[in-house]
Amino acid sequence: MLAFTTVFLVAVFIAAEFYRFKHRITGSIREIRPLDGDPTGLIGARIRVATPEAGEVTALVSGCQMCVCRLEIGETVSLVPGPNGYVMKSPWIPRRSHGICQKGMNS
Repeated sequence: MLAFTTVFLVAVFIAAEFYRFKHRITGSIREIRPLDGDPTGLIGARIRVATPEAGEVTALVSGCQMCVCRLEIGETVSLVPGPNGYVMKSPWIPRRSHGICQKGMNS
């Protein structure tokens, strides 16, 4: 029974990743704004992304993604549809070394 459950969960995970890959759009970051009420950007941010598929869109980025991915203006990111617009899809392996944000977005 455990083997069946494991195979089922792996299949669901792979199906979800294929769905996300098929429905993603890519573009470059044009603007990074902290969420309202958080000037540091530690709880997240909104990014404005220029995409060839959808023009300019706004996407939500979590604070963890801001630190781990070390987002900068001009960087190419992938977006997937979320419950309230687009959200940034994190890469499995970040291109840069991991960092701990001590000063938020202004670091």
